[in-house]
Amino acid sequence: MQKILIADDNEEMLDTLSRIFGLYNFEVITALNGKEAIELTEVEKPDIIILDGMMPVMDGFEACQILKKQESTKEIPVIFLTANFMELRDRIKGLELGADDYLLKPFNSKELVARLKSIIKRAETTRKIKEENRQLINKNSLFEAELKELLEKTETANQLPVFDATTGLYKFELFKDQVEKEIHRSVRFKNNVSLIVINYENLNKLEELLGKQLFNYIIIKIANFILNKIRNIDLVSFDDLNSFYLLLPQTDSKGAESTALKIKNAMNVEGYIDEEILNTLKFSKKKLSDISKLKFSIGIASVNQSDSITKVDDLFSTAERGLSNFRD
Repeated sequence: MQKILIADDNEEMLDTLSRIFGLYNFEVITALNGKEAIELTEVEKPDIIILDGMMPVMDGFEACQILKKQESTKEIPVIFLTANFMELRDRIKGLELGADDYLLKPFNSKELVARLKSIIKRAETTRKIKEENRQLINKNSLFEAELKELLEKTETANQLPVFDATTGLYKFELFKDQVEKEIHRSVRFKNNVSLIVINYENLNKLEELLGKQLFNYIIIKIANFILNKIRNIDLVSFDDLNSFYLLLPQTDSKGAESTALKIKNAMNVEGYIDEEILNTLKFSKKKLSDISKLKFSIGIASVNQSDSITKVDDLFSTAERGLSNFRD
Protein backbone atom coordinates (compact mmCIF):
# COMPACT_ATOMS: atom_id res chain seq x y z
CA MET A 1 0.00 0.00 0.00
CA GLN A 2 1.40 3.38 -1.00
CA LYS A 3 1.77 5.95 1.76
CA ILE A 4 0.85 9.62 1.40
CA LEU A 5 1.45 12.49 3.85
CA ILE A 6 -0.89 15.50 3.68
CA ALA A 7 -0.14 18.78 5.48
CA ASP A 8 -2.93 21.38 5.70
CA ASP A 9 -4.12 23.61 8.56
CA ASN A 10 -7.73 23.16 7.39
CA GLU A 11 -8.97 20.03 9.22
CA GLU A 12 -12.02 19.72 6.96
CA MET A 13 -9.73 19.62 3.92
CA LEU A 14 -7.53 17.04 5.65
CA ASP A 15 -10.60 14.89 6.31
CA THR A 16 -11.79 15.22 2.69
CA LEU A 17 -8.40 14.31 1.25
CA SER A 18 -8.01 11.42 3.69
CA ARG A 19 -11.34 9.97 2.56
CA ILE A 20 -10.48 10.37 -1.13
CA PHE A 21 -7.07 8.73 -0.88
CA GLY A 22 -8.41 6.07 1.46
CA LEU A 23 -10.87 5.03 -1.26
CA TYR A 24 -7.92 4.58 -3.63
CA ASN A 25 -6.07 2.37 -1.11
CA PHE A 26 -3.51 4.90 0.07
CA GLU A 27 -2.27 4.85 3.66
CA VAL A 28 -2.85 8.46 4.75
CA ILE A 29 -0.81 10.43 7.32
CA THR A 30 -1.88 13.97 8.24
CA ALA A 31 -0.14 17.04 9.63
CA LEU A 32 -1.48 20.50 10.53
CA ASN A 33 1.66 22.47 9.63
CA GLY A 34 5.04 22.22 7.91
CA LYS A 35 6.94 21.39 11.10
CA GLU A 36 4.71 18.38 11.80
CA ALA A 37 5.04 17.32 8.17
CA ILE A 38 8.86 17.24 8.40
CA GLU A 39 8.83 15.30 11.68
CA LEU A 40 6.34 12.73 10.36
CA THR A 41 8.19 12.37 7.05
CA GLU A 42 11.41 11.44 8.83
CA VAL A 43 9.58 8.71 10.75
CA GLU A 44 7.01 7.43 8.24
CA LYS A 45 8.97 7.80 4.96
CA PRO A 46 5.86 8.38 2.75
CA ASP A 47 5.86 7.75 -1.01
CA ILE A 48 4.61 11.30 -1.70
CA ILE A 49 3.91 14.50 0.25
CA ILE A 50 1.11 17.04 -0.31
CA LEU A 51 1.68 20.48 1.20
CA ASP A 52 -0.60 23.49 1.55
CA GLY A 53 1.31 26.69 0.85
CA MET A 54 0.05 28.79 3.78
CA MET A 55 0.08 27.16 7.24
CA PRO A 56 0.86 28.32 10.80
CA VAL A 57 4.07 27.48 12.71
CA MET A 58 5.87 26.64 9.43
CA ASP A 59 4.41 27.16 5.96
CA GLY A 60 4.63 24.68 3.08
CA PHE A 61 7.40 26.57 1.29
CA GLU A 62 9.82 26.38 4.21
CA ALA A 63 8.90 22.75 4.81
CA CYS A 64 9.55 21.90 1.15
CA GLN A 65 12.93 23.62 1.24
CA ILE A 66 13.99 21.62 4.31
CA LEU A 67 12.67 18.30 2.94
CA LYS A 68 14.54 18.76 -0.35
CA LYS A 69 17.82 19.58 1.43
CA GLN A 70 17.78 16.61 3.83
CA GLU A 71 19.50 13.49 2.50
CA SER A 72 16.88 11.19 4.03
CA THR A 73 13.89 12.96 2.45
CA LYS A 74 15.11 14.76 -0.71
CA GLU A 75 14.03 11.95 -3.08
CA ILE A 76 10.40 11.96 -1.87
CA PRO A 77 8.18 13.85 -4.37
CA VAL A 78 6.42 16.96 -3.02
CA ILE A 79 3.18 18.39 -4.42
CA PHE A 80 1.68 21.76 -3.52
CA LEU A 81 -2.13 21.74 -3.30
CA THR A 82 -3.37 25.24 -2.63
CA ALA A 83 -6.09 27.80 -3.40
CA ASN A 84 -6.41 29.04 -6.99
CA PHE A 85 -6.20 32.67 -5.87
CA MET A 86 -2.57 32.25 -4.79
CA GLU A 87 -0.18 34.65 -6.54
CA LEU A 88 1.71 33.27 -9.53
CA ARG A 89 5.04 34.22 -7.94
CA ASP A 90 4.19 31.97 -4.95
CA ARG A 91 3.41 29.05 -7.26
CA ILE A 92 6.75 29.55 -9.02
CA LYS A 93 8.48 29.79 -5.65
CA GLY A 94 7.29 26.28 -4.73
CA LEU A 95 8.68 24.79 -7.92
CA GLU A 96 11.99 26.62 -7.46
CA LEU A 97 12.29 25.06 -3.98
CA GLY A 98 12.12 21.58 -5.52
CA ALA A 99 8.41 20.76 -5.60
CA ASP A 100 7.48 18.19 -8.26
CA ASP A 101 4.10 19.67 -9.18
CA TYR A 102 1.50 22.30 -8.31
CA LEU A 103 -2.24 21.56 -8.09
CA LEU A 104 -5.03 24.00 -7.33
CA LYS A 105 -8.18 23.82 -5.21
CA PRO A 106 -10.92 23.02 -6.08
CA PHE A 107 -9.77 19.80 -7.72
CA ASN A 108 -11.18 16.78 -9.52
CA SER A 109 -10.64 13.71 -7.31
CA LYS A 110 -9.86 11.27 -10.12
CA GLU A 111 -7.48 13.68 -11.82
CA LEU A 112 -5.73 14.40 -8.51
CA VAL A 113 -5.21 10.70 -7.78
CA ALA A 114 -4.06 9.98 -11.35
CA ARG A 115 -1.50 12.84 -11.22
CA LEU A 116 -0.15 11.63 -7.89
CA LYS A 117 0.17 8.02 -9.04
CA SER A 118 2.05 9.17 -12.14
CA ILE A 119 4.46 11.25 -10.03
CA ILE A 120 5.02 8.35 -7.59
CA LYS A 121 5.75 6.02 -10.52
CA ARG A 122 8.24 8.50 -11.95
CA ALA A 123 10.02 8.75 -8.59
CA GLU A 124 10.11 4.94 -8.26
CA THR A 125 11.60 4.67 -11.75
CA THR A 126 14.34 7.15 -10.84
CA ARG A 127 15.17 5.22 -7.66
CA LYS A 128 15.16 1.94 -9.59
CA ILE A 129 17.57 3.33 -12.18
CA LYS A 130 19.97 4.45 -9.45
CA GLU A 131 19.77 1.11 -7.61
CA GLU A 132 20.28 -1.01 -10.75
CA ASN A 133 23.19 1.17 -11.73
CA ARG A 134 24.73 0.73 -8.27
CA GLN A 135 24.33 -3.06 -8.47
CA LEU A 136 25.85 -3.15 -11.94
CA ILE A 137 28.89 -1.13 -10.85
CA ASN A 138 29.32 -3.37 -7.77
CA LYS A 139 29.16 -6.46 -9.97
CA ASN A 140 32.03 -5.10 -12.05
CA SER A 141 34.18 -4.06 -9.08
CA LEU A 142 36.25 -7.28 -9.24
CA PHE A 143 37.15 -6.58 -12.87
CA GLU A 144 37.96 -2.96 -12.11
CA ALA A 145 40.61 -3.82 -9.49
CA GLU A 146 42.38 -6.22 -11.87
CA LEU A 147 42.27 -3.85 -14.82
CA LYS A 148 43.49 -0.89 -12.77
CA GLU A 149 46.46 -2.95 -11.65
CA LEU A 150 47.30 -3.79 -15.26
CA LEU A 151 46.93 -0.16 -16.34
CA GLU A 152 49.26 1.04 -13.58
CA LYS A 153 51.99 -1.21 -14.98
CA THR A 154 51.80 0.37 -18.41
CA GLU A 155 52.61 3.79 -19.80
CA THR A 156 48.96 4.22 -20.79
CA ALA A 157 47.72 4.41 -17.21
CA ASN A 158 46.17 7.90 -17.12
CA GLN A 159 43.98 7.63 -14.01
CA LEU A 160 40.93 7.34 -16.29
CA PRO A 161 37.73 5.78 -14.89
CA VAL A 162 37.35 2.18 -16.07
CA PHE A 163 33.56 2.05 -16.09
CA ASP A 164 30.96 4.36 -17.55
CA ALA A 165 29.26 6.26 -14.71
CA THR A 166 25.79 5.92 -16.27
CA THR A 167 25.70 2.28 -17.41
CA GLY A 168 28.31 0.69 -15.14
CA LEU A 169 29.80 -1.06 -18.21
CA TYR A 170 33.39 -0.92 -19.47
CA LYS A 171 34.18 2.30 -21.27
CA PHE A 172 34.32 1.38 -24.94
CA GLU A 173 37.93 2.46 -25.60
CA LEU A 174 39.19 0.49 -22.60
CA PHE A 175 37.09 -2.47 -23.71
CA LYS A 176 38.84 -2.39 -27.11
CA ASP A 177 42.20 -2.38 -25.30
CA GLN A 178 41.14 -5.54 -23.45
CA VAL A 179 40.08 -7.15 -26.74
CA GLU A 180 43.52 -6.42 -28.17
CA LYS A 181 45.21 -8.00 -25.13
CA GLU A 182 43.03 -11.11 -25.45
CA ILE A 183 43.87 -11.45 -29.15
CA HIS A 184 47.60 -11.30 -28.36
CA ARG A 185 47.12 -13.80 -25.54
CA SER A 186 45.17 -16.07 -27.88
CA VAL A 187 47.90 -16.01 -30.53
CA ARG A 188 50.69 -16.51 -28.00
CA PHE A 189 49.13 -19.35 -26.01
CA LYS A 190 47.03 -20.83 -28.84
CA ASN A 191 43.77 -20.12 -26.98
CA ASN A 192 40.41 -19.18 -28.48
CA VAL A 193 38.69 -15.84 -27.94
CA SER A 194 35.34 -14.63 -29.28
CA LEU A 195 33.50 -11.34 -29.69
CA ILE A 196 29.71 -10.97 -29.77
CA VAL A 197 28.02 -7.77 -30.96
CA ILE A 198 24.32 -7.16 -30.19
CA ASN A 199 22.95 -4.36 -32.36
CA TYR A 200 19.61 -2.72 -31.55
CA GLU A 201 17.73 -0.98 -34.35
CA ASN A 202 17.17 2.78 -33.95
CA LEU A 203 18.29 2.84 -30.31
CA ASN A 204 19.48 6.45 -30.71
CA LYS A 205 15.98 7.47 -31.85
CA LEU A 206 14.57 5.82 -28.73
CA GLU A 207 16.71 8.16 -26.62
CA GLU A 208 15.21 11.17 -28.41
CA LEU A 209 11.72 9.76 -27.86
CA LEU A 210 11.96 8.79 -24.18
CA GLY A 211 14.51 11.26 -22.86
CA LYS A 212 17.90 10.53 -21.27
CA GLN A 213 16.64 9.16 -17.96
CA LEU A 214 14.31 6.47 -19.31
CA PHE A 215 16.80 5.61 -22.07
CA ASN A 216 19.55 5.03 -19.49
CA TYR A 217 17.11 2.87 -17.53
CA ILE A 218 16.60 0.65 -20.61
CA ILE A 219 20.37 0.40 -21.27
CA ILE A 220 20.99 -0.61 -17.65
CA LYS A 221 18.20 -3.21 -17.81
CA ILE A 222 19.64 -4.73 -21.01
CA ALA A 223 23.16 -4.69 -19.55
CA ASN A 224 22.04 -6.44 -16.35
CA PHE A 225 20.14 -8.96 -18.44
CA ILE A 226 23.23 -9.76 -20.55
CA LEU A 227 25.54 -9.98 -17.53
CA ASN A 228 23.23 -12.53 -15.91
CA LYS A 229 23.59 -14.77 -18.99
CA ILE A 230 27.40 -14.80 -19.24
CA ARG A 231 30.40 -15.82 -17.13
CA ASN A 232 32.26 -13.65 -14.63
CA ILE A 233 35.36 -13.58 -16.87
CA ASP A 234 33.38 -12.19 -19.84
CA LEU A 235 33.34 -8.41 -20.38
CA VAL A 236 30.54 -6.16 -21.69
CA SER A 237 30.63 -2.66 -23.19
CA PHE A 238 28.20 -0.28 -24.92
CA ASP A 239 29.34 2.01 -27.73
CA ASP A 240 26.81 4.85 -27.11
CA LEU A 241 25.25 4.21 -30.52
CA ASN A 242 23.21 1.04 -30.95
CA SER A 243 25.43 -1.88 -29.93
CA PHE A 244 26.54 -3.94 -26.94
CA TYR A 245 29.84 -5.83 -27.26
CA LEU A 246 30.75 -9.00 -25.33
CA LEU A 247 34.32 -10.29 -25.00
CA LEU A 248 34.47 -14.05 -24.32
CA PRO A 249 38.00 -15.22 -23.42
CA GLN A 250 38.88 -18.90 -23.98
CA THR A 251 35.72 -19.39 -26.06
CA ASP A 252 35.63 -20.86 -29.56
CA SER A 253 33.03 -20.12 -32.24
CA LYS A 254 30.70 -22.93 -31.10
CA GLY A 255 30.78 -21.67 -27.52
CA ALA A 256 30.11 -18.12 -28.71
CA GLU A 257 27.19 -19.29 -30.86
CA SER A 258 25.73 -21.14 -27.89
CA THR A 259 26.00 -18.02 -25.71
CA ALA A 260 24.54 -15.81 -28.46
CA LEU A 261 21.61 -18.18 -29.00
CA LYS A 262 20.89 -18.30 -25.27
CA ILE A 263 20.87 -14.48 -25.07
CA LYS A 264 18.76 -14.16 -28.24
CA ASN A 265 16.07 -16.63 -27.08
CA ALA A 266 15.81 -14.99 -23.68
CA MET A 267 15.76 -11.44 -25.08
CA ASN A 268 12.86 -12.27 -27.38
CA VAL A 269 10.61 -12.62 -24.32
CA GLU A 270 12.15 -9.86 -22.21
CA GLY A 271 10.26 -6.60 -21.60
CA TYR A 272 12.50 -3.60 -21.07
CA ILE A 273 9.97 -1.10 -19.71
CA ASP A 274 7.30 -1.87 -17.12
CA GLU A 275 3.77 -1.62 -18.47
CA GLU A 276 2.84 0.98 -15.86
CA ILE A 277 5.66 3.23 -17.06
CA LEU A 278 4.59 2.75 -20.68
CA ASN A 279 1.06 3.81 -19.79
CA THR A 280 2.33 7.15 -18.49
CA LEU A 281 3.85 7.96 -21.90
CA LYS A 282 1.56 9.91 -24.21
CA PHE A 283 2.16 7.85 -27.34
CA SER A 284 -0.04 5.86 -29.70
CA LYS A 285 -0.59 2.15 -29.03
CA LYS A 286 1.58 1.23 -32.01
CA LYS A 287 4.45 3.41 -30.81
CA LEU A 288 4.14 1.98 -27.28
CA SER A 289 4.29 -1.53 -28.76
CA ASP A 290 7.41 -0.62 -30.75
CA ILE A 291 9.07 0.76 -27.62
CA SER A 292 8.26 -2.28 -25.48
CA LYS A 293 9.81 -4.73 -27.99
CA LEU A 294 13.20 -3.67 -29.28
CA LYS A 295 14.46 -5.29 -32.50
CA PHE A 296 18.03 -6.54 -32.46
CA SER A 297 20.55 -8.68 -34.36
CA ILE A 298 23.65 -10.55 -33.16
CA GLY A 299 27.01 -11.07 -34.85
CA ILE A 300 29.94 -13.28 -33.80
CA ALA A 301 33.66 -13.39 -34.54
CA SER A 302 36.26 -15.78 -33.12
CA VAL A 303 40.03 -16.09 -33.07
CA ASN A 304 41.48 -19.61 -33.11
CA GLN A 305 44.68 -21.30 -34.25
CA SER A 306 43.58 -21.49 -37.90
CA ASP A 307 42.34 -17.87 -38.16
CA SER A 308 44.21 -14.99 -39.73
CA ILE A 309 42.56 -12.42 -37.43
CA THR A 310 45.25 -10.69 -35.40
CA LYS A 311 43.92 -7.12 -35.18
CA VAL A 312 41.16 -5.61 -33.07
CA ASP A 313 39.43 -3.86 -35.96
CA ASP A 314 39.37 -7.09 -37.98
CA LEU A 315 37.62 -8.91 -35.14
CA PHE A 316 35.05 -6.13 -34.74
CA SER A 317 34.44 -5.94 -38.50
CA THR A 318 33.94 -9.70 -38.78
CA ALA A 319 31.41 -9.69 -35.93
CA GLU A 320 29.53 -6.72 -37.39
CA ARG A 321 29.39 -8.32 -40.85
CA GLY A 322 27.70 -11.34 -39.28
CA LEU A 323 24.88 -9.35 -37.61
CA SER A 324 22.20 -10.86 -39.85
CA ASN A 325 23.03 -14.40 -38.66
CA PHE A 326 21.13 -14.00 -35.38
CA ARG A 327 18.35 -11.54 -36.20
CA ASP A 328 15.33 -11.58 -33.88
